[in-house]
Amino acid sequence: MDGDRPAGTTAGAAAGYSAAASTDPGAGTAPPADRVPVPLRRNRDFNLLWSGQAVSLLGTQMSVVAYPLLVLAATGSAAQAGIVGGATLIGALVMLLPAGVVADHYPRKRLLVITSAVQMTVVATVVPAALTHHVYLAHLASVGLIQGCASAFYLGASRGSVRRVVPPEQLQAAMSRIFARDQAAALVGPPAGGALFGLAQFLPFAADSASFGAIAATAALIRARLDPDPAGQGGAGQSGAGQGGADEPREPVRRAVTKGVRFVLSQPYLRTVTIWATAVNSIAAGMLLMVIVLARSKGATPLVIGGMMSVNAACGLGGALAAPRLNQLIGGRRMALTTSWLLPACAVGIAYAPSVWLIALLGALTTFTIMPVNVAFQARAARITPDDLQAQAGNAQQLFAISLSWLAPPVFGVLTDSMSARSAMLIAAGLYLSTAIWLQRSAELHRLDEQLAPAAAR
Repeated sequence: MDGDRPAGTTAGAAAGYSAAASTDPGAGTAPPADRVPVPLRRNRDFNLLWSGQAVSLLGTQMSVVAYPLLVLAATGSAAQAGIVGGATLIGALVMLLPAGVVADHYPRKRLLVITSAVQMTVVATVVPAALTHHVYLAHLASVGLIQGCASAFYLGASRGSVRRVVPPEQLQAAMSRIFARDQAAALVGPPAGGALFGLAQFLPFAADSASFGAIAATAALIRARLDPDPAGQGGAGQSGAGQGGADEPREPVRRAVTKGVRFVLSQPYLRTVTIWATAVNSIAAGMLLMVIVLARSKGATPLVIGGMMSVNAACGLGGALAAPRLNQLIGGRRMALTTSWLLPACAVGIAYAPSVWLIALLGALTTFTIMPVNVAFQARAARITPDDLQAQAGNAQQLFAISLSWLAPPVFGVLTDSMSARSAMLIAAGLYLSTAIWLQRSAELHRLDEQLAPAAAR
């Protein structure tokens, strides 16, 4: 397949098998035919990675609500309340590319443990501040910045690790469970964080700190080798410190940092997925603000708006769980096109919806259908990316995907103020429509369903 680079299998990838590695042509050397994958529910290393991250994500979602509440309680300033989240995003954006290089060149398990321990420690410093009511914006912003930087390294190491503990034919099932976990955390975490904050201001931060300890512990228990193969696969380059030859020339830092970006842009499939994700994420970031404005204009209370968000997260959870079956029955390409055309149609429907709950239903419909697309896109991206570029390419895609998301809310906010929320929503619908037309004409999308074997998930 044009632009695809094979990735090798070693003991790390074989951790998801009862007796061998994958027969998938994108995964390296074919093993004996009698070796079959172990179901994911019995894959010890995947379950350790998944469960630790589930606890950590739940704690993070609690903090997403708790940080603004803490700043508002201390200062009463909405502008200052947004600084912590902004600092976290800045830290992640700045470090995503170098973190990808580190995660592909140094022991990934060690990175998972160290970055989790760092976040556990910095979040723990908020507990005494909340207990003693000595809350300072500079302290919280520093915590957010350090968390953002650490999360970039964790994300890179985690992306590379999944490919090493899950055989290629189970990647769709694994991605489905990962997206379902994320949606479940988004569903449960914010109300739990608000409830804990109501009991005592320090509680959500103590819980978040403990959650990072949980992922550090589970990562340390993983037995599989999470690092890339000692030798580059198919000319992919060297795997890094302690893995390449002693006489290898060191790659210039600038080229090493941009290697993931160059790989993503050089692969037609990855380039297509990245452009689509960047466009959809950016528009969606602005849509959230307009949905809230429209809901408030129809008399929705904060409790009702929170309920709308919960409905959306619940449908996202359902879509993630149903993703392997839907992609198998309908096909990843048809799911991607269906979702792309639903986005502008539902945006128009939201603009003219007569009730708050119809707005919620239309938004939830797109969230449900986009989850199988995310699963299919990410599974194939993991399969065609060499092991020694998993973190770098994954972090590069993440950087592109969120690169414009920070800009959309203020832009659509200005449009809403100068025109109306309905007019701004119709502009978003037009942008979604342009994206759908572009994706419909993409030749690379036809490759989405190639070589996708049914996943042994149960």
